[in-house]
Amino acid sequence: MKSFLLRFFLVASCFISISITAWAQTNAQNVYVSAVDQDLAIKSIVLVPTTDNVGGIYAKPVEDELRQLLNDDKQWSLANFPPDLKIKSEILDERPQDVQNILQAAQSEAALTSKVIRGPRGISITLTLFVGREGLPLLQESLTDYKGFETAEIRAEVKKLFENLKYRLPFRSTILSRRGQQVTLNLGSAYGLKPDSRVSVVQIIKINRHPKLKFLISTEKEVLGRVKLFKVEPYLSFGYVEMEKEPGVISVGSKVMPDEFVKYSVPVTTPSGKVLQDITTRPDKDVAFGEEPQEWLPTMPPQFGKIELMAGLSNYTQNATLVTSGSISGSNNLAPNIMARGELWLNPEWYVGLQLRQSVFSIDNNLAGSSPSKLNMAIGQYGVNLGYNFLLTNDFFGPKLQIAAGYLNTNFTVDDSTPTAFTTMKYGGLMISLAGQFPVSEEVPVDIGGKLDFFLNSALSENKSSGASSDNKINAFSFFVDYKMKTRFKIRGEILLENYNSDFSGTGQRAESATSASHKLTTLMGGVQYLF
Repeated sequence: MKSFLLRFFLVASCFISISITAWAQTNAQNVYVSAVDQDLAIKSIVLVPTTDNVGGIYAKPVEDELRQLLNDDKQWSLANFPPDLKIKSEILDERPQDVQNILQAAQSEAALTSKVIRGPRGISITLTLFVGREGLPLLQESLTDYKGFETAEIRAEVKKLFENLKYRLPFRSTILSRRGQQVTLNLGSAYGLKPDSRVSVVQIIKINRHPKLKFLISTEKEVLGRVKLFKVEPYLSFGYVEMEKEPGVISVGSKVMPDEFVKYSVPVTTPSGKVLQDITTRPDKDVAFGEEPQEWLPTMPPQFGKIELMAGLSNYTQNATLVTSGSISGSNNLAPNIMARGELWLNPEWYVGLQLRQSVFSIDNNLAGSSPSKLNMAIGQYGVNLGYNFLLTNDFFGPKLQIAAGYLNTNFTVDDSTPTAFTTMKYGGLMISLAGQFPVSEEVPVDIGGKLDFFLNSALSENKSSGASSDNKINAFSFFVDYKMKTRFKIRGEILLENYNSDFSGTGQRAESATSASHKLTTLMGGVQYLF
């Protein structure tokens, strides 16, 4: 009788266990999985060809190192990059459609890009991981101004960047299989797990991204349950489900996080044991915080553009050669100037620039028999351009070269005189600018730079033409020094050298025609920049 009861008990137990397992698996099929969590289910990854600015010297060893790391990786499989796909990998973070095309063509869930820039202060390396159907960047790791140059050293740094990138993922591994309460996950002793370790199983329900750069800032997770490990291998672990929110909610593909808790320092308490939350009531508040303490928050770096206001003095000279009277000139050694300039940064490479400038002063009229003897002058200048930044390092505020194209108009307005000595002249034309800006050192917050302007078609108009036709040339150069006061404020000193020349031929509208005219300005200016 006892034997019969024992057999009956064993059969009933097996039946109940199988029923519970089947019910749990049936319910697991109906469990909701968020689209965000599905996007982060990485099984294979495609390596996008590496780029550099030194003719491939560093691109090949960096790409070889990443390929080896991905081949050795036990969690991801490496997919081949489509050879017939033409994309610009250095600007993939600005072209989500290209990322989507890569993932679709490679039949992969993630893409990894790498870029190497060698600059005057060292080597900068950037790894970017793209995951998800939207083609947006998820994570980025960078090494800036690395002083080494040996290939072995660069490969070692790339390995560190890759490991940091994986560690910053919002999960550590996934559930590979489940049978009853027993589960298998692709994480093991190589990542610090031990037998009897406990891991949390989570579902990612939301990704919070940077509003402009789109990188991952934080995630919102839902805890599904907990697993205790009983066997741990280097890259695999076996455990059983200790608890879960619903039967079968922990399933294949669920994300795993080791139990990691936030640690705090020992709090300040009152003699009765109450924790002091308000710093103004702490006994050491005067020593630790001073009067009227405020929470410290880091200042966000400028992201959108800059505004510049400057003032200074010009050494101005105007010369004209008349057909009969010969050479005449007028000058002012202390002509006041004010200038406003601005840049709107469309992205780290492209920007739109605007310039406004004004000066009012007087010059002598030394044409014999002409009056008045003093002539009021005004110089007005305005221009707009579209520019491109060639970043020499991964730092936007580091050394860079700039090229811009736009339109600049400069007006030299002068009082009428009898007979006419000088005329009002308006110069304008399409302009190409070449500029460079370089930090002095990491310790000294000073940048130096210069700009050279080339005019493609210098045009001239006068209130009274000096000749039937004119040949015009404009030369402009500037040199500047910036001193960084704070994150958003800089002081700038600048010297500008400008020369406007015109040669005339034929008879003009003025009583006595001219054969040539010129305006020369040497301007010293200082002012402040606000970066926003």
